[in-house]
Amino acid sequence: MTLEEKIGRMLWSPFYGYHKWYKGRQSQSQREMLREGLIGGLVIKEGELYETATLIHKVQNISPQPLVVAAEVENGLGSLLKEGTRFPSNLAFGATRSGEYGYLAGKIIAEEAGTVGINLVFGPTCSRIGSGIPEGLPPSRSFGERLHLVTRLAISFVKGVHDGGSMAVPRFFPGTPAVLSGELTGAKWLHYLRKMLVDTELSIYEILAQSGLAALMVDWREMPDLLTGKSLPAFTNYRLLEGFLREVLDFRGVIISPDLSEPGRAKLLEEQTLIGAVNAGVDILAGIPDPGSALKILLKAVVEEKIPLSRIEKSAERIGAFQARLRKAGAGALRPEEIDRTVSSPANLEVADRIAEDSITLLRDRKGLLPLDPALHRTFLNLSFTARNDPELDKPLDSALRKVFDRVITRRIDSQASHSVLDEAWSETGVANVVLCSMFTNLPPEFSAQGFSAVQIEFIRQLIQRQVPLVMASFGDPLAISLFPDVDCYICLYSDCPASQMALVRELFGKLVLPVKGKLPLTLDSNFRYGFGLDLNL
Repeated sequence: MTLEEKIGRMLWSPFYGYHKWYKGRQSQSQREMLREGLIGGLVIKEGELYETATLIHKVQNISPQPLVVAAEVENGLGSLLKEGTRFPSNLAFGATRSGEYGYLAGKIIAEEAGTVGINLVFGPTCSRIGSGIPEGLPPSRSFGERLHLVTRLAISFVKGVHDGGSMAVPRFFPGTPAVLSGELTGAKWLHYLRKMLVDTELSIYEILAQSGLAALMVDWREMPDLLTGKSLPAFTNYRLLEGFLREVLDFRGVIISPDLSEPGRAKLLEEQTLIGAVNAGVDILAGIPDPGSALKILLKAVVEEKIPLSRIEKSAERIGAFQARLRKAGAGALRPEEIDRTVSSPANLEVADRIAEDSITLLRDRKGLLPLDPALHRTFLNLSFTARNDPELDKPLDSALRKVFDRVITRRIDSQASHSVLDEAWSETGVANVVLCSMFTNLPPEFSAQGFSAVQIEFIRQLIQRQVPLVMASFGDPLAISLFPDVDCYICLYSDCPASQMALVRELFGKLVLPVKGKLPLTLDSNFRYGFGLDLNL
């Protein structure tokens, strides 16, 4: 294998499962490199189910070596390709306390992704809620605030993915605020890190490394160098990766960079950062938008001795061992019948429904409003509050409500809602027998800690004072209750996936398979601590 080919295997490029994109200029350049064996893998960004499967099949057959096909499907294939099964958020899994659910979800995700041609799953997120979660990611990406809970669910998920025929990529190492903040900087940094193996997220990676973990993903945030204190991206920190991860944790798999094609990461693609990442011990640069330029940068750096040749040789050896363990998904004959049989099968959707139901956490029902009686509440008003206008977001909820109520009125109030929209919604609260405030908080925060504008918050506060029968349901960050301390009925679902939206309707009307039993996976305030959740026998 030539030096150019060895470096090429360290590069994974973004891939879109649309024929129109595949015929475009960017894809043509990518395919030329694939034919020459100068790209080691793909990161699927978007697509349609059958188009994606067909195109992965095509590129696997033009590549001289099996390609790694990775994707962000931590919460189900449906979070990437709408036709797949979509599971509730990690925080919802934390509310169930069930390692079995983590295992089942991981296994189903791997099986569904495998039929399309995806053989590597980015996830799970192995950080406790708080500053261990990278900026821009919602709190719902964490399993919760307690280390034992995050550890149990993360390990269960990884095992499920592996048993489903794929491989998981736990992220975002190191995952613990103390390391990222620089509290351990100094001559005794290694001593302090060893002590932190007992009670931080580092212990999760130690357990997984000892069990033969094949890959993990590193954080991209700035952190102080463990010895000098100089600020640098975590995935360019040599002492963290080679000095601690390799030497102390004895991790022998591949170290993968964060997905560099994500918005806001252009600075991470600069020449010195890419060279620094490779020198620090990163084996794979994932999501490189322009693999041709990256290949030239790294090749030149080796020639000019900015990157030791031995460093490339080590990565080539690890990548070879890693690819040998991976199933060559997408190769051979494309089997649409297997996709039809596996993706969003009734059994898989049933698992998603049970997880969503068991995650439901009732924090307050002061007036005993639940369960609702459709005969007494004939007009139902659903007010969906979102950061951005997205007509598709609450469709599953609206559809499920219309199967129960004679008359359902749905109004979407986004952060830019006009006065006429607000006035119309307000007038309808006067004729409704019951009002549901659906809080879709999974979008990145834009206006407040929970992603709502001042206008939205004031509208809801006035509505609460109006004393109409009102239920508030959070489909994301449960901290929304801190904005509305006077609300009488508050439910946490942690996720806006279809399964969670439909589970809410079953709870409202006493149609759940089992009683409400979800418990908070984090502390909201002194009234709502970790483990709190009211029982509701339906």
